[in-house]
Amino acid sequence: MKLTLILAGSYTTCMSTKEIWQKACSHHHIDIEVFDLNDINGKQIAEQLNIKSFPALIVDEKVAAVGHPDKQAAERIISDLIKSQ
Repeated sequence: MKLTLILAGSYTTCMSTKEIWQKACSHHHIDIEVFDLNDINGKQIAEQLNIKSFPALIVDEKVAAVGHPDKQAAERIISDLIKSQ
């Protein structure tokens, strides 16, 4: 399972979201790549998948979640992704 997080920028909420996803992934021993829309890679992924809402969590090239989850929601999403594998 490949996880990618695309952030809208270096806003406080985006940095908080990044930390929440990274902790949830770390708890489950899953790697996550993080890109910003200002990065060429982040912009390219967002364009390829036609993503309009950010932050966006992408799992194996499919959008799995958007927005700013709380810790419990992120943990639940990651757990559900693991179970579905």
